[in-house]
Amino acid sequence: MKLEIIAHAPRMTIVLTGRLNADAAPSLEAVLDQQLQEITELVFDVDGLEYVSSVGLRVFLLAQQKMKAAHGTLLLKNVGQPIAEILEVTGLERILHFERKHRQLSMEGLKMIAKGANGECYKVDEETVVKLYFDFVDKAYAEREKALATKAFLAGVPTALSFDVVQCGTRTGVMYEMLKADTLALYMEKNLERLNDVVAMYVRFCKQIHAIAGDTNNFPDAVTLACGYVDACEFFNDRQRGFLKERLMRTERPGTLIHWDLHPGNIMMQGDSLCLIDMGDMAVGTPYFDLGQIKQVLHYYAGLSLCHKFIGLGDANAMRVWQMFVAAYFDNPDPDALKAIEADIDFYRAIKNVYLYLCSSGGETMRARRKDFIFQMLPKEFADLK
Repeated sequence: MKLEIIAHAPRMTIVLTGRLNADAAPSLEAVLDQQLQEITELVFDVDGLEYVSSVGLRVFLLAQQKMKAAHGTLLLKNVGQPIAEILEVTGLERILHFERKHRQLSMEGLKMIAKGANGECYKVDEETVVKLYFDFVDKAYAEREKALATKAFLAGVPTALSFDVVQCGTRTGVMYEMLKADTLALYMEKNLERLNDVVAMYVRFCKQIHAIAGDTNNFPDAVTLACGYVDACEFFNDRQRGFLKERLMRTERPGTLIHWDLHPGNIMMQGDSLCLIDMGDMAVGTPYFDLGQIKQVLHYYAGLSLCHKFIGLGDANAMRVWQMFVAAYFDNPDPDALKAIEADIDFYRAIKNVYLYLCSSGGETMRARRKDFIFQMLPKEFADLK
């Protein structure tokens, strides 16, 4: 085995090439014994590593122990499929932090078939599409979406199968099976004469998702995430953060799944069945998180004449769909009850916009709009908190 050391305290990268077996392990262990002074970020670049034995794995565990004692971190970088399989078989993928090496995919000849706030979708072949994230999206998001999509599928959520995480230049993406169908939004636009029936189907589908039990060992807790977004938002003062977090902590937690972007542009119409896409924000939480984002797209975007551009549903039709949807979801409440329901929905809608503001979705113009919108949707006493 060949090893190369690149050290700039507090970070050290050790590039490994060849086979990390019983013969090679002592030389790596000697480096760990002699050269980790002042190192708190240790990276093993294993792009060129062909094999690792049980002795080699014990060296990685030794490195982990040394970094833990130094209050530092250990990362295995560019982990290819053979090494990843060894980590998974031994159970060390739950102990060692590692980043997979992604397959390279050329964009040459690929046709864009959809575009959203965080990325674009391209047709790869007759059976496969790739969702490519824009450069501003955290590279780890693709791995998270693939993992959540797989867990959601196993939990009974109707969703497309995810196959792989790939790299296209500087962009990361997820490979999915090709769903030969229109989005529910496009189907609505093409079948306005059936809108009552289609909205009723949409409501039933959302309630089906909201009835699936969610395990916080597999899916993040939406309230915990939301409190983190509030803490990270720089334009809130401490009293405003306290107000929002106290309200969030009072949220009913039914222990069921939410999609957190459940608008009809993220649902595919396959015959008489519906199927979810865009699974990166799946969580466990109250349906109000989903209802807030549905209203955001069908009501708020439509009011800005953006809904048709965003999901292909005409703006006036989107407004109509929202009114029909919210009435049907809550079994046709009276006007006063509906007003109170929509006020609650607006709170969770504002919280999702805090997240979208933080991830810079839509550029600076949209960020400014989101900030204004957040204050508009929250109660007046919130804005008055100084």
